[in-house]
This record gives sequence, structure tokens and C-alpha cells, in this order.
Amino acid sequence: MANIRHQGFGTEKIETIIQDLYPEKKIARMDRDTMAHKGSILKILKGLNDGSIDVLIGTQMVAKGHDFPNITLVGIICADLSLSFPDFRAGEQTFQLLAQVSGRAGRGERPGKVILQTYNPDHFSILCAKHQDVHKFYDQEITFRKALSYPPFSRMIQVIFSGRNKTEVRQHALAVGKACETLFRNDKNYRKAIEMMGPIEAPYAKIASRYRWQILFKGNQTGLLHRYIRKLMVLNSPLMNNRHVKTTVDVDPVFMM
Repeated sequence: MANIRHQGFGTEKIETIIQDLYPEKKIARMDRDTMAHKGSILKILKGLNDGSIDVLIGTQMVAKGHDFPNITLVGIICADLSLSFPDFRAGEQTFQLLAQVSGRAGRGERPGKVILQTYNPDHFSILCAKHQDVHKFYDQEITFRKALSYPPFSRMIQVIFSGRNKTEVRQHALAVGKACETLFRNDKNYRKAIEMMGPIEAPYAKIASRYRWQILFKGNQTGLLHRYIRKLMVLNSPLMNNRHVKTTVDVDPVFMM
């Protein structure tokens, strides 16, 4: 353990490293902190266009619809980071992000080059993004989804519990979990057609000073799944209307974290 060190690779640290390596280069950063001020994005886009910025370092927002015609080299650090997310869309999100970021290079007259740093160079999401092969990615991803009965072969509902008291949120989530199990015991149709995952602490266990737990429900009979959730909410109305713990129901959730 003495030889293990925690090292971060935030944008500020990368900016410092690049500045040390290339002191003559003019470097800009695009992240939540630097984009907080009005006009920040336009200033960076203008700098890239007129050549007053040589290197742009940023988070995922760099990939979101901006056009950088003079960029000929793109480097992606920890390209496989999102593959470790506990979300069945992790592969899709990784492919999408890498394809978008890679598309920033060579958009002008000069050809571009993309360098990916990854610990999983043979993962199909990485390889398909490398070759911009949407069809091959789809073929492999849809096979995985079908085998595990994930959307679009099923529907999902996420019930999220959040509050400022960690213990209260946990106890509330566990209480709702017991109510869910009671519904399953009392109706064999629910028991056969719906899978419950949780209650468990959410991957992002705390956001904006609020602790978070969740339960995921999965089933291929949409009407039955929706009836189950409605019945859960109606029969346990006093439990769900907790003043200290907020309950949110998300049908077909996009954000699973």
C-alpha cells in the first residue's frame, strides 16, 4: 500500500502539465469553472479561430456541438472511464462521447489526428469509436441488450429517494423496498413479470448536499410495470409523502447514476 498514490487528472492539473511541457504555447481551459462567466465560450471560440489559443483543455463539454475548424490533433485521456459506470448504457455513452470528441479534429481543410489513452484498447466501444463504425457498434450492443433483457427489449422505472439526513434516506428506501416485496408476494403476475433491483445507495450517493438511494424496476410488459408503480404509490401514500425524504419516479430513465 505504501507504493500506491492517489493521482487526479482534472483539467487544472492537465493544464499545468501541458504548460510545463510547452511553455511557449497559449493554453485555454473549457470546464464548469471557466465557463461560468458570460461570453466565456465565445471568447475561446474566437481565440481558436484567430490563432491566439494553441491548446484547448476541457471536459466533455468540448464535444457538445462546437466547431473548431483549426484543430488538427485531439487527445482523449481515460477514454474508457465511463465504461466503469454502473449503467447498462455505459458502452453506448462511451462510443457516443469518443465519436463526438474525435469529430472535433480535422474539420477544416487540414486532416486531423486523434490519440486515445485507454486501459481497455480491445473493448468494442473503443474499437468502434476508433473506426467510427456505428453499424458494428449497434450490432454488438443490441446483442448484449437482448441477452440481458435491457431496453429496448424491456422498460425500466427508477425510483429515487433523496434527503439531507443520510440515515433517514436509507431507512426510507429500505421501508419502501419492503412495501415493494409485499406487493410482489400478493400478486404472482407482478412477481413473474417484474424484476426489482435494490433498494441500494445510488452510484452518485450525494448530490447538492442530498443523500440518494434508488430502486430500479425492469419488465417487458409496460402496462403491468406502470400499474405496479401506481399501486405502490397509492397503497403506501403516507410512506411516500415523507416530509424529509423526497421520492422521484423516473420512467425510462436516461440518467441512471
